[in-house]
Order: sequence, then C-alpha cells, then structure tokens
Amino acid sequence: MPILLKVEAKSVKGRLFQVATFAALSLGGITMIYPFLLMLSGSFRSELDENDLDLVPAFFFQDDVLYQKFVEFKYEQDIGMFNRAHLRRDFSFRLVDTPGGWSPGAVADLRQFWEEADLPTHWQTLGGVEGTDTVPENLRILRRRLAEAFDNDLEAFSRESGTAVTSWTQAVFPTPDWLSNRYELEPNTFASEYFKLLKESPTAERQLVSLTGYFLELILYPRYGDVETVNSHFGLSLQSLNEFRLPPTLPGSGPPGEGVFQTPDANLLRFQTEWIDFILLDLNTSFVLVDGIPPERYQEFLRKRYAGGITELNAFWGSGFAGFSELPLPGGEYLPGAPRQDYNDFLKTIPPAHWRLTGPEFAWQDWLRRKYDGQIEVLNKTHGRGHRAFDQVWLPLADLEWEHTLENKALLRRTFSIRNFVNVFDAVFVEGRVFANTLIYCSLSVLLALLINPLAAYALSRFRLPGTYKILLLMMAVMAFPPMVTTIPVFMMMKNFGLMNTFAGLLLPTIANGYLIYLLKGFFDSLPRELYEAAQIEGASEFRMFFSITMALSKPILAVVGLTAFNASYTVFLYALIIAPEQEMWLLSVWLYQYRESVSTAGVFASVLVASLPPILVFLFAQNIILRGIVVPIEK
Repeated sequence: MPILLKVEAKSVKGRLFQVATFAALSLGGITMIYPFLLMLSGSFRSELDENDLDLVPAFFFQDDVLYQKFVEFKYEQDIGMFNRAHLRRDFSFRLVDTPGGWSPGAVADLRQFWEEADLPTHWQTLGGVEGTDTVPENLRILRRRLAEAFDNDLEAFSRESGTAVTSWTQAVFPTPDWLSNRYELEPNTFASEYFKLLKESPTAERQLVSLTGYFLELILYPRYGDVETVNSHFGLSLQSLNEFRLPPTLPGSGPPGEGVFQTPDANLLRFQTEWIDFILLDLNTSFVLVDGIPPERYQEFLRKRYAGGITELNAFWGSGFAGFSELPLPGGEYLPGAPRQDYNDFLKTIPPAHWRLTGPEFAWQDWLRRKYDGQIEVLNKTHGRGHRAFDQVWLPLADLEWEHTLENKALLRRTFSIRNFVNVFDAVFVEGRVFANTLIYCSLSVLLALLINPLAAYALSRFRLPGTYKILLLMMAVMAFPPMVTTIPVFMMMKNFGLMNTFAGLLLPTIANGYLIYLLKGFFDSLPRELYEAAQIEGASEFRMFFSITMALSKPILAVVGLTAFNASYTVFLYALIIAPEQEMWLLSVWLYQYRESVSTAGVFASVLVASLPPILVFLFAQNIILRGIVVPIEK
C-alpha cells in the first residue's frame, strides 16, 4: 500500500513530505553525477593531465595544453626524448611552453630542407609508436598493418620477431636508438612496416636524431651539471646550455674564427678529450666520416684484419664483395654490427683531426649556407632570429610542432579525446575473444537460469514433495556463506572433471540459485490450481503445463530472474579468474583487471565506462519489466 493516502498527500504536511523526499533524492542523484563526470572527463586524458580534476580537460580549449599533448604523443611520453631533440632540461611535459617568437619562415625552410635533403632512414624516427601507458595512434596503425601482413597469424609473427605474444596488443616496436653504439636494428616485417609508416607520416610527427642533444645528455649534464661549470672547463661563454652546439670536427682543428665556440688553449685539450671519447665510446660511428683519407687505407686495414681474405669478411659482414678493392669508405650510411665495429677500430688508427660528424643538425646548417649564400643577415631576417653564425642555427622543431598543432587543432583534440576509447574497443571487440566470451557466457547463463531454476521451483510447487521446506531451508542456508568459501572446493571439482578454461566449468556451478528457486516457488504457489486441473482433463503433459501455463503467467518474475542472472554473470570476477585464467577464455571482468595493469588512469576510466554500457542499457530498457516483477508478486 502507498505510504501516503490520497487525502494525506493533498494536505500541507503531505506536500511538504513529498517535496522533502524529492529534494533528498535529487541531492543524492547530484552527488552521483559529479563523480561520474569526473570519470568521464578523466577518460579523455593521458599521463600529462590525468591528475587534473577539472570537469572539462584543458586541452579542449587551450592551445598551449594541446601543444603539450602533441609533443607528449610525438616523443613517446618520454621527456628525455623531448629534451634531447630540443636541447632542454624539462622534468615533465607540463613544464613545456610554446615556442616564443614562432617563425613561419624558419618552419617553411625546415619543411623545404626535409623534402630536398632526402634524409637517411637512421637520421629520423617516427613519433607515437612507443607509449608507456597510453597506446598512441601510430602504434595502433602499426599493429593493424602487422596483423594484415601476417594474415592475423600471431605464431608466425612470434617466430619472425623472436617474441612470445598472445595478442596483437602486446606487439611493440621500441623507438630505434640510432645514436647509440650499442643499438642494433633487427630487420623484420615490423621494422619494414615501421619505415613505411615513417615515410607516410606528417613531417611534424617525425623525430630527428640530435648529436648535440646526445652529447649534452651523456657528457655535459651528468659530468658538469650547469652552464657555469661548462663555461669554466671548456672556456666558453654560453648563457645557457641549450646554446651549446657540438662541433662537427675536432675542437680547435677548424680554421680560425670559423666555429662559434672557440676555446682557449688551456681548455682545448679537455674539450678534445670529451669529443673523442664521445665518438669512440658512445656514438654510433655511422654518424662519423673521415676527410682526407683515401679508401685504400681502409681497405688495407680490413685486409690485415681478415687474414682469411674477402671470404672471411663476407662471412662476418653478411656481404658479397668480390674483393677488398670494392669496399668504399663509409659515407654516412647505417652500419650494422660487424662493419660498425670494424669502422670504429679503423677510426682509432686515424688522427681525430680527420674525423667529421654528420647528422641532421649539420646537414641543416650546410643547407642554409647554400640557400642564403653564407649571408647570416639574410637568414636572420627571414627567420626573425639573431644568430652570429650558421653553425649556431638550430633546427626549429618547436616552431614546426607548434604550427602543426595550430593547423590541426580540431583533429588533434578529437584524436586525443577518443584514443582511450578506441584502444578499449580494439582490445575488447577486435583483439582476442573478450567480447565473444562475455556474450556467450552471459547468454548461456540467462538461458539456463530461465530453464533450470523454474524447473526446480515448479517441481517443489507442483508436486508438494515431503521434504520441500527442508530443501528450501537448505537452499537459503547456503546463501549465508559468501561465495569465496566454496571457491576452492569448486575449483578442485572443475579441475578433476577437466573443465578448467571451458564454458561448462564457468556455467555448471552457477546456473542454479537457491534464492531464485525460493522466489519462483513462492510465485508459482500463487497461480490458480484450477488451471492445472483443467489442463490435465484436456490431457496436457507436465511439460506442456509448465511451458503453457506456469512460464506464460510468470513473465514478470522470469524477467527478474533473467536480469539477476545477467547481472551475476556480467560482474563475476574471482570465480572466472580462477576457473578460466587463460587469455583466450577471459571474460570482460577479468580483462578489466588485467587491462588496468598496463594502462594509465585515463585508460582505466575509459574501460570502465565502456564496460558499464551493457548493464545500463539492459536496465534502462527493462525498467517496466523490473517494476512488474516487484509489484505483481505483492499483488498476488
């Protein structure tokens, strides 16, 4: 019966009571909306802003934050990569500011240089392929191309790459560390697809290797720390360390006044020592050329090293030279393991004054000299800069990235907003069997619950068995124990029956529910007995009466049973994790637990929101059925 009678509801006290109740319910609803909006807002974020609590992410309307998001994506969420390319020492992408004095002229020159210079592959890398917790867009594209290249055969990919992956979501391609003398590229399909995508990607998404940044990272920052110490030890007059430029030749060996950084004799030896050690110990010698040395000297060096002749060299190098006279001096191409080591040893026999570094920064400066005929004033006017010499001009990468951000604001905002949801969609619906497993399990659970429980309740209600109430008492008593108590015995049973990692193992112990049988039995008892007597007179069988009378008249309560079974099967976790731990049998709840270990907080928010959609939709469309299931038993 209603709480208030119609007369009471129209009184002043009744109306005040209704208003107070409505206000309390509204307040409760509002308190639930705010956390939901925080989760929704958090699902659009990345590591850069995942700790922010504003309801609208700042990158939606602030271009400077969008720029930070773009460079975070481009530099693999690794601030060290960004610092190396930009000669900076930031500790977080939150500290990265937009470039001051943005120069469209400098960006135009950089784009032209990139098109005309035909940069070698090992001078550049592709951004957005190695996220730590947020899967970037280019990595997702690479994984899709790999799946197509291998016809979705993970075993073939694992054999070629030498890795053991059980899903394409585990396939990763570490960004090539071209500058390190310890890096070795493994030529395979993954690398081939990576370089194809590199050529197709926008210029602003590509990284250029930085020899100066590498020298700062390995030598100046850890050994000397600040600009004052560097100036003192090397005899320089820098205002900040980002003004430092690595000389392409041995310090002090160039013509007087040619270089920007000319050191006094007292500091020259230290500078030369650091420069030489950096090349021999740290730098990939693919970036070192030799000037004034004939190729015959290199060929003679290799002839002495390989006493077995050209056959022995070919065996070590994996090459097919007919003789040592065919071997040219390395000209800046990428050198793999054995050739690189031999060339490194050859450099030790050559005076360092003959060494010359090559790389994007030096090619950029040479290109500018040619374009502007060595007139630094013309360049400064075009770029809006105040450089004293061409070897001081740095690559305007920040300007390029800022211009790209401004030109693609709408696309970047859309991409960064939905990428967590796209990653969840790929993992659930495309990769693996998470969605299929969950759909099959929930469907079978609901179907069997609507069959097994009504049959048991029908037997107890229709035939009035002698031990009916004892059976019901036993069923209700079992409900007093939490499911965790029976987990180990059930696990042992399923293991002994050989039902681990099967749908049968998941379904059999859970389809019968004591509470639902008790609920159904009470509802069936309220049905008129005369209907069964009339059906018996007509010759109907028990199964005919069960389906045509009992089930037909019990649709509201059956809807409640179905919804209960769906909710239990959709949210099951511990039991599913223990009985079906293999990835091929993961349900959505188990996948959510595993997924949160490999993604950021924003990725977790996105996965929870996606996972919550099915039950929300089910309960929204089943509201009337739920209410009927509650009201009808009371009326009966």
